[in-house]
Amino acid sequence: MTPQVVNQGRKAVFVFGASGHAKVLIDAIEKQGQFEVLGLLDDSPALKGVDVYGYKVIGGKEQISSQDCSLCLVAIGDNRTRHGVACWLQSAGIYLPDAIVHPSASLARGVSVGAGSAIVAGCVVNSDTTIGSNTIINTGATIDHDCRIGDSVHVAPGVTICGGVSVGELTLIGAGAIIHPNVKIGKNVVVGAGATVLNNVADGALVVGTPAKAVD
Repeated sequence: MTPQVVNQGRKAVFVFGASGHAKVLIDAIEKQGQFEVLGLLDDSPALKGVDVYGYKVIGGKEQISSQDCSLCLVAIGDNRTRHGVACWLQSAGIYLPDAIVHPSASLARGVSVGAGSAIVAGCVVNSDTTIGSNTIINTGATIDHDCRIGDSVHVAPGVTICGGVSVGELTLIGAGAIIHPNVKIGKNVVVGAGATVLNNVADGALVVGTPAKAVD
C-alpha cells in the first residue's frame, strides 16, 4: 500500500499512544513538517475519542486494517511495550516512518537514524553515530561521536553518552546518567537515573549509583 499523501506533499501517519510521550512526538512531527498526523491509536478503551492536541484517539489495533495509511509511529516510552507494538504493526503490514527529528536537535555529519526513532528537542548527536530503529533519544540528551545505539532503546532526558559507546537493544539509560567513553552496555539493561557508568555492563543488568554498580 502506498502511503496517503496529504497537505503539501507530507506523508500521512498515525501515532500509536496517547500519553505524555505522544504529546512530545506530536510537537516534533508538526515542527519537522514531513508528516501529517491523521489520528491516534491506543488499546485503552477509556481513551477512545480523547483529544490530544487536536488529534482524536480513534481506537486500538483493531482500527489499523480499516485505515488508508501504511505508516504508524509508536509513541510509547516503555521499551518492551513499544517494541511489541512495532512488531505487531510489522506483522499487520504497517511500517514505521522515517525518523522524527525535532528542528532544535543537532545531528552531525555521518549520523544515521533508523525507522520509527525519535530525536526530540535539544538533543545533540555527534559524528558517525548510528541509532537503531524504534529508539527514543529524549529531551536534551547528548550522544558523542562513533556511538552505536541499538533498536528499541530509550535514552532519557539529560543523558550524556561519551564517544565510542555501544548500547544494546531494549536498554533504558535513565535520566541524567553519564556513560564514559568506549563503554559497552548490553541488551535489556537498565541504567538508573543519575548513574555514572565507567565500565562495561552485561546483558540484563540493573546498574545504579556513581560509579555505577550492578544490583540484584
